[in-house]
Amino acid sequence: MFARLNVFTKITLLFVALLVLVLFLYTYSNRESVRVIEHEIQNNTMNHLSTFADSVESNIYQLSLYGMSIGQDSSIQEYQRPDYTDVPYERVKVGSAILEKMNLYNAASKWHSTITLYFPRLQKVISTDYYAYIPYAEDEFSKPLSKSWAYKHNQFEWYTTDPTTAIDTPGKSRLITKISFPVHHLINMLDQNKLNNKGDPFMFHPEFGLISNSSGNGTLTAIQSKLKEMSLQGKGGFTTTLDRTEYYVSYIESGSLGWYYVDYVPMQQILGPITNSRNLFYASIAVLIAMSVVVLYVLYRSVQLPLLQLVKGTNRLSTGDFSVRLHHSSRNEFSLLFARFNIMAQRIQELIENVYEEQLRRREATLKQLQSQINPHFLYNCLFYIKNMARMKNEKAVVAMALNLGEYYRYITRSENDQATIKEELNMVKNYLQIQALRLERMHFTIDVPDDMLHKTLPRLSLQPIVENAIIHGIEPRTEDGHINITGYHTDEICTITVEDSGLGMTKNQMQELVDNLNKPLDGNMGCGTWNVHQRLSFLYGEDAGLSYEHTPGGGVKVSITWYNNINE
Repeated sequence: MFARLNVFTKITLLFVALLVLVLFLYTYSNRESVRVIEHEIQNNTMNHLSTFADSVESNIYQLSLYGMSIGQDSSIQEYQRPDYTDVPYERVKVGSAILEKMNLYNAASKWHSTITLYFPRLQKVISTDYYAYIPYAEDEFSKPLSKSWAYKHNQFEWYTTDPTTAIDTPGKSRLITKISFPVHHLINMLDQNKLNNKGDPFMFHPEFGLISNSSGNGTLTAIQSKLKEMSLQGKGGFTTTLDRTEYYVSYIESGSLGWYYVDYVPMQQILGPITNSRNLFYASIAVLIAMSVVVLYVLYRSVQLPLLQLVKGTNRLSTGDFSVRLHHSSRNEFSLLFARFNIMAQRIQELIENVYEEQLRRREATLKQLQSQINPHFLYNCLFYIKNMARMKNEKAVVAMALNLGEYYRYITRSENDQATIKEELNMVKNYLQIQALRLERMHFTIDVPDDMLHKTLPRLSLQPIVENAIIHGIEPRTEDGHINITGYHTDEICTITVEDSGLGMTKNQMQELVDNLNKPLDGNMGCGTWNVHQRLSFLYGEDAGLSYEHTPGGGVKVSITWYNNINE
């Protein structure tokens, strides 16, 4: 199928295929590059968030560890001695030492926290919060305490008991330790993380909402809505689109606080250079396609159309239409090619016309030669007949032959036209048959040709040689009376005149030999009369026209002269 297309179509298809291949390869390469970068962005975001989460968890772990170990301090044990009941000063002194130790811990700790010690048995409270008086309330510890950090009043709280098994019945414990820290510690760490990693981290809880950094924007609220709609796992990430901007959101659940550390990155901000490069490439491809369309259009107008015109011209020339001429308005190589083509077509046309004229002249000369060969043949027969009749003192026959001969020469010399009507030919044949009837008293003839056929034309002297052969070779050799019957009929296309004799006849081999000789070159061994008639008809009307022979029921020969009714008056 591809091999049947023209050159311009092949070039266009190859160009389109190459362009599609380039676009496919670039699109695939760009997609793979974006996929790799997105994967790296997701990994980096998750790594940064993990580092941040580990830092927060480390500080919380230190606070939790201190809350669990503070109950083992000797000062705490001494503060609970029963004998201090009668010595209040000593208990106050030990309480001051405990408070000083807790302040030293806060001073050494990264986060400033509030440490509160509840002594259920003594119903006393020691706290690092200098600005609040915290009385001991028995109903506060009537219920089991939470085993994890709890979020209340913008701070996180965590309880531990001594012994630890008393967490469910805190009122029966020796010591209840409460450690709390405000959320601004987390906000400070979020700000520090955003400053170092250029992210925008925050903390999220499905029930309490979010804790954002100091410069949190409205995007956090939209991401919070997405987080509430999702079923979050312990760790993961997802891609979402907000205000036609794509974000990658990663989250990690805090094992101690129960919140989620969340960070998000605008993908387009990082993928911007790649997107710009891709858009620039597609724009370049669009410009290239537009330029290619222009080039292909110019190529089609300047090359393809002239080639198609040249192909059509050569096809018409090959079918024999030598009048074809090509016209090209542009001044380029095709103008010169078209001019040379027109010159070639004109010269071929002139050559064909000259050859055709030469063939016509040759055919005319051949017809003249054939006709000239008939005239002497007939003249010789007539002269010999007159000589014989003169010897026989047959004055009437001599007069009749002389009159017929005069009519014949008047007939053949009065016009240069090689065609004659059937009426003229029959008049000539009738004169000839009357002469032969005078010479052979036993010969009779009849002529039956319809009147509407008499105006048809055929070559001059086409009937006379046939009638002459019928008399000489058919009637004369027999001693019985002979008869010659001339009939005619025609259709819209074909005319036929038959000459039938009751003469001696021919064998099948003789008749076949006679038929074969009609299409052979003339030599000295065959008669020229019927051969000339057949050749003249073939020259004028085609190979299907000419003479045909067949046997008659009476033993004679029937000769049919057939020609096409395509040359009329």
